[in-house]
Amino acid sequence: LKLLLLKSRPCFRRGPCEDGCERRMAASRPAGSARRRKLSPVGRGWFRGLYEPEMKMPESIITATLYFDTLPSQSVLVETFEKHIWPLDRFSSTIVDEAFVPTGSPMDVAYHFAERDVEGPSAIDDYLQSVMASPLRRDRPLWQVTSLRARSGRSAVVVRIHHVISDGLGLLFAFLPTLSCDDGEVLPKIRLPAALLGKLAPPRSTSARPRAAASAPKPGCFVGIFTSVRMFFRGVLSILTLKEDGEMAFNAPKSERKPFLKFSGRHVFTRLPPVPTSAIKAVGHAHGCTFNDAIMAALAGGFRRYAIEKLQDAKVAEGKDCECKAFMLVGLPRPIDQKNPSVSLKNNILTPIFRLPIGDPSPRSRLRAVVAMCGDLKSMSYLAGIRLTTGLVTGLAPIGLMRKIASEAISKCSCNVSNLPLPDVPVRFAGQEMKDVQVLFVNNIPQITMLSYNGALHWNIVCDPQRISDPEAFGRFVLEEFQRLAEDADTTGGKS
Repeated sequence: LKLLLLKSRPCFRRGPCEDGCERRMAASRPAGSARRRKLSPVGRGWFRGLYEPEMKMPESIITATLYFDTLPSQSVLVETFEKHIWPLDRFSSTIVDEAFVPTGSPMDVAYHFAERDVEGPSAIDDYLQSVMASPLRRDRPLWQVTSLRARSGRSAVVVRIHHVISDGLGLLFAFLPTLSCDDGEVLPKIRLPAALLGKLAPPRSTSARPRAAASAPKPGCFVGIFTSVRMFFRGVLSILTLKEDGEMAFNAPKSERKPFLKFSGRHVFTRLPPVPTSAIKAVGHAHGCTFNDAIMAALAGGFRRYAIEKLQDAKVAEGKDCECKAFMLVGLPRPIDQKNPSVSLKNNILTPIFRLPIGDPSPRSRLRAVVAMCGDLKSMSYLAGIRLTTGLVTGLAPIGLMRKIASEAISKCSCNVSNLPLPDVPVRFAGQEMKDVQVLFVNNIPQITMLSYNGALHWNIVCDPQRISDPEAFGRFVLEEFQRLAEDADTTGGKS
């Protein structure tokens, strides 16, 4: 009924909006044609600031870093953006009175593009450290590109984009026309759920699936309704009844987290060694779990080992006061039009709470707990409860109340985790093959950002060194956790 009403009713907003009617009108105008569009409630939150000013949080800037053996020439890089990115409304608009307003002028190459010569990889890390929390000028379109030409080792192209333009999934779809590979189109090489691909999803193949020996009886209608209602309210309560995490050694004391944890300004970016996706898949083969199940279980083991072995945290070793939660970023479906990538640019994400079972001493038991929690995220009712609650907070609550709720919520958790799939084959950007990729984001709690690309999980952590002083050790513990899980194969024939 809701879908029928959306298709038939007129829009009573004054002017096109970021979502809803704007999506329907996009199909009737040429690709890249710009018009004034108001920010959605979520977009206003990203632009105004999601948190209390006293937290001193940096602007929400996504810093993507693409690494190359041969740096793309500046002329080809500019031409790529001029042809594929500048025609997208949000990349050629400034924000005036909380609305995207087209500049109506050619792309300002001198402002949007810069070049620097650096010594090598460590100098690139130093540059990323220096800019990751820096704001972008608000009188210009909210993005910039810097080419870092290294005298030794790999060079890099750094693309900084304000989160108000889009979330990571929308940016991935928008930049697809700039990518190429040797074997056909790039999109089919990205392992995305069919729900996110919509009509572009490949047909499901059932020929290779083994048939179950005996199927469990399906629940009755009333049981299904009861389960859906229960999961819906679990989703609502997961946001409204959020408890503070335990006072583990890698967390700030509870006294510093009340009423909210201020951004310290000490946060450091650390690029961690890539994890072969074969090591993650080995966990799935051993235990019958998914790729994301294995990742979250390894993170839980990494935090546990870091607390015990590096911080000598007796509480974690004894399993006491081990409440440890992560915000997970889950991208939601949006239109995909390869002729008009603008329709994919939006902030359509959820941030469900994920409990990391760091108090459990057994890797297999931690994985079992993670699989159960990931099962909640596959429940549409559970996600609907989270989405309703988030929508009410961002769309109807006054800006002061929204900031208060968001500030207290993020201060109660231990980390923020983002994981985005990229092509599982080598791709070219601006004429050169991309060898590595990193995305940086800054939060008041540790931010872990992961991207699976070309057979490896590329990841980093941005954290306060007073809490996690040896992030390389944390990365090593996570990698070893994958190995331990793969070796501890489940021999029962079912999911662990």
